Amino acid sequence: MTNDAQSGAQSKRPGEDSRGAAHEARQRWANEVIQALAERRLSINAAAREIGISPGRLQAWLHQDVEPSPRVMRDLARVIGRSHTHLLSLLEWLPPEMSDAPMRLEATEKLNEAIGEARRWLRGATRAVGIRGGTMVAGALLENSRDWGATVRNSMRGQKYPTRYAVRVGAHPVDAVSGIRGLPDDPRVTADDRHRIELAIFDTMLRTSAHWLEPGPATGAHWARRPDLVMSVPSLCASRPRGLRPNLLVPPSIVVVGIPHAGSQEVGALLADLLDWAYQDVKALAAEQFELGPDTSTEVVERAEVAAARRLMEDPLGIARQTVWSYLDPKPILQTFRQLGPELPLVVLLRAPDSLIEHVTAEFAERGDPDVDLVEAAQNLVRRTVETNRAPNSYLIVDVPDLPLGSGKPDETDLIFDAYVELAFRAAEWLHIHHGGPALAQSDGILGRLWRSVNT
Repeated sequence: MTNDAQSGAQSKRPGEDSRGAAHEARQRWANEVIQALAERRLSINAAAREIGISPGRLQAWLHQDVEPSPRVMRDLARVIGRSHTHLLSLLEWLPPEMSDAPMRLEATEKLNEAIGEARRWLRGATRAVGIRGGTMVAGALLENSRDWGATVRNSMRGQKYPTRYAVRVGAHPVDAVSGIRGLPDDPRVTADDRHRIELAIFDTMLRTSAHWLEPGPATGAHWARRPDLVMSVPSLCASRPRGLRPNLLVPPSIVVVGIPHAGSQEVGALLADLLDWAYQDVKALAAEQFELGPDTSTEVVERAEVAAARRLMEDPLGIARQTVWSYLDPKPILQTFRQLGPELPLVVLLRAPDSLIEHVTAEFAERGDPDVDLVEAAQNLVRRTVETNRAPNSYLIVDVPDLPLGSGKPDETDLIFDAYVELAFRAAEWLHIHHGGPALAQSDGILGRLWRSVNT
């Protein structure tokens, strides 16, 4: 070989080495993506639809050594459940100073997964020994302050379908006159006492979504020493992690949407219990994540809800996996629902009748809520979005009946809850017929028990 030929061959090696390294990087990346698709039982066609690209394009990236587009890498990572930076590092697209970022992020994700798994087992253990949110609130109050005692009562809902709905925790001062019953003459005493209690158990109130009730016959006036210091702690609609035996057949994320009083929380919680999935209400999730106190402004609460809803909407195979979640405030719905993916989450829309829309609008107007004109608009946006962009079996629209709201009758809340249960029956039947959900006749949990109580 001549010197010229040798020098020519040597001059080609750097380019060839670079092309070879790029080829190996693409192979590593393709193998990782193919493995992730297999783990999630996703076809190339389904993944491409979720990402928003053609199946042929994704096929070429994975099998024809075609360099993928950086623009879709974030969406691809979301769909296959891998870290965005991890995919970039496999392609050797990260600068050297960020070479250890994927490892740090992966460690964080693994830690979060471990925490989530621990919460699942903790929930199973606490349910077995009877530790509930109300017990946690009362226990925290007694543990953190010597000044207060607590009385705990179950709160039931439903006439046809009786169900334990919440726990009432009544606080009272422990002092020389603690036996005195009734409301204080000065409302400032109520405000001061509530503030002292919140300081003692703020974290527990956030975790359990506990909130104060106004004094009245239905909120502890007949049993609480201080009817102005009664909290309601959700039981049925409490946030919870997925259970130990979650349903694996139903597509792994469901959102239940409806305006206030349409029953989105109750229906969502009942479906989650039916599937042994996690349940999250966007408002409660936002309050816990951003540590929002009772006096937080509506604007701040809504911004936090928007952030929480976007995370759940954008990651149905990640943080929203095997989760039923709900939201009902009009502005967060309007600001986030257009980001709904083409297949997930499944959508259950509780479509309110005119009577309910008028009732909610009047409530908003009475308290001066600036979102008064958004109530009907939010419902219409959800309906148009799913009817225009979704396959028929990926959403369900259920018509809410006229509810006896504002009737003032003693059985008002029970009759309304019964209506919510029947809405949940219809959603459960849809999941069973179209998505492999459990049949109510054989299912465990609250919804199956309620169905069998009137059908056997």
